[in-house]
Amino acid sequence: MFGGGAGPSRRRRMPPPPPLFDSYPRAGPGPTTEEREEHRSTSNRGTKCELKQLDGRYDNHGNYSVTDSSVSMLSDDVDAEPHAEYALVSTRVYGPDGIYQSTQLEIKSRLIKKALRKTIKFYPGQPVDTSEVIFNDPPKPLFHYRKELEDYKHTKADDETKKHLDLLFKFVDSLIGAHGQRFRDLTKIGLITFPLMWMLFKPGDIVFTEKDGHPQALMISQIEPTRSIIGKSWQLTCIGTGYDGVNFGKVLEFIKINQFEDTREITSLKVYPLKHHPEEHKIRVQLLERGKRFLELRGRQHMSYKGMAHVLTAKYKHGYEVDESGMEGERIFQSSLVSGRVMIDSESFCRVNSGNRIRFDGLAVPYNVQLQVYDGSTSTGGQEVHATVTVTTDIETKTKRPVLSMLSERDLLLCPPFVLGFSLLSKKWCRFIIDNVSELELNAEAFNQLIIADSHKELIQAMVESHVEGDDSFDDFIQGKGKSLIFLLHGAPGVGKTLTAESIADYTKRPLYTVSSGELGTDPAEVEDKLTHVLDIATTWKAVVLLDEADVFLQQRSGSDVKRNALVSIFLRLLEYYEGILFLTSNRVESFDLAFKSRIHIALRYPELTVPVRRQLWRDFLLRIPEGERNLDFEVDLSTLEKEEINGRQIKNACKTAAALAKRRREKLEIGHLETTLATIREFEKDFARGARLS
Repeated sequence: MFGGGAGPSRRRRMPPPPPLFDSYPRAGPGPTTEEREEHRSTSNRGTKCELKQLDGRYDNHGNYSVTDSSVSMLSDDVDAEPHAEYALVSTRVYGPDGIYQSTQLEIKSRLIKKALRKTIKFYPGQPVDTSEVIFNDPPKPLFHYRKELEDYKHTKADDETKKHLDLLFKFVDSLIGAHGQRFRDLTKIGLITFPLMWMLFKPGDIVFTEKDGHPQALMISQIEPTRSIIGKSWQLTCIGTGYDGVNFGKVLEFIKINQFEDTREITSLKVYPLKHHPEEHKIRVQLLERGKRFLELRGRQHMSYKGMAHVLTAKYKHGYEVDESGMEGERIFQSSLVSGRVMIDSESFCRVNSGNRIRFDGLAVPYNVQLQVYDGSTSTGGQEVHATVTVTTDIETKTKRPVLSMLSERDLLLCPPFVLGFSLLSKKWCRFIIDNVSELELNAEAFNQLIIADSHKELIQAMVESHVEGDDSFDDFIQGKGKSLIFLLHGAPGVGKTLTAESIADYTKRPLYTVSSGELGTDPAEVEDKLTHVLDIATTWKAVVLLDEADVFLQQRSGSDVKRNALVSIFLRLLEYYEGILFLTSNRVESFDLAFKSRIHIALRYPELTVPVRRQLWRDFLLRIPEGERNLDFEVDLSTLEKEEINGRQIKNACKTAAALAKRRREKLEIGHLETTLATIREFEKDFARGARLS
């Protein structure tokens, strides 16, 4: 078919390996490839509609030489012209042992090159807009874009171009024709073999996979064979949409498909083209809606969450904290149940956890610039979707503004199933599943329901409102100092100290960051590092900080306890430049360091609960139980319950436990259920008191 005959031997420079990705071509100075090809059209380079066959051989020293070993496919002329004038030049490559390795095809025809530039829109690693266009075996782009090239031939090509394209098709069919037919036969019935896997994945197509059980769409960029100790596999390089809190960009994901025997159902693969999904339309709609939701969750947002999430652990993926470049190592995520209030904040996540930051491949664009991961394809027609997308920019006022009015369908499909943020309850950085994120319902009336003196309420409101409005009339003489608002809440446990901080957070529509002295530790260096982090994040989110059980940091310094002195000094220094709202709770104000007295704006004492206060708390908690699930005579029952000398937290727990007991018995809540619960509390109090006396 390719002829025979030996010709003169010559050295030939092997083309450099193609770049790994060639996804975002940019215009540069000088003439375009098409202009250069047009300039060459005056010569006869590549004009001869024939194939020139060459043989390339490596000797035992690694030297490479090319031998002219053929005549054209369409001519019997043995005295062929120099191969530069041929439309196609094919080189069969042999190793030092003389065994055939592969075939390399160089396109010389400017007519074919023009057709390739017009039809092949996306093929990383295989540029077609260069002056030298070479395809290795198998010529993947020519297989994947065969239909587009056929369409170009029938609709836009002149007679000469048609001849050149027919020559190209004939050569490609001689290489992979039988394999191509086998691929088409198998895929019609939903099957594929391992050797033909590359045919299934056309760069630019949308593929479907699942990430921790959640559907995800990616765009295929490359598929390459790999080999490891466990055998052969195909490695897919895929592109997704990423967001680091500042920019959008393309992120890469790598998926391996290990070797298998015989055939396998396409939909059983860990990743496969979305067009093969049995519910393709339903999945597209689902992913588009989730993509819009992903955009809505940009910026910093105070939200509610319930469900499984991926919690960032302290374990490092590759066993080292710092990599060879000095950067923090990547840490492992672990699935865990998360509920409660969360902060969605990709920027802070990436800043604090640099080893797990979003890594863009090439292009990254600011949030207000349209993201174009891909500039159009025959599979989607480059459709655009009009999306009403808003982002919260002010945590306090929940003011929203439009961010992008038009996004490509691909950009939305490629959004991940999760957003990055922080769990305020567990104090862990997480990847939150978008479907589990919901709007937060703040209790703006919680502050009004606080059972404290009205004068105290008014004082707190006045100070908080002044701070939130940014009134700095009484700022420190030194710029940046003295801008915080510090409350000290002291008294017995369970009398409303924590509830005060929580209600203020809801009243100001700000997140509450609660941290205890135990979480900060006792080593001065560790405390400084952790407290600096807490105050930094709280400042970023304009959060209300509650430092519970802060006695260890507030105690009077002495000449003998150097470690405690260091803790107090560090705490004083960090508070000096903090600009937010801080609540401190303590049970031992009599041992405070004198330096703290001048830094506390308001100190509120919470006495033991009085009978009227206990009655009100019992009423409030019992009214939270649906009317149809309780059978109580409030006037009579509250007169009994108010006599129990327990704190507010115990009252809450008693109501919760009694309600669970009634539900377990399939009964309505009655005073008997509450009495049973209170009996256990009394018994514990007696044991506790006995133990305290013995100690």
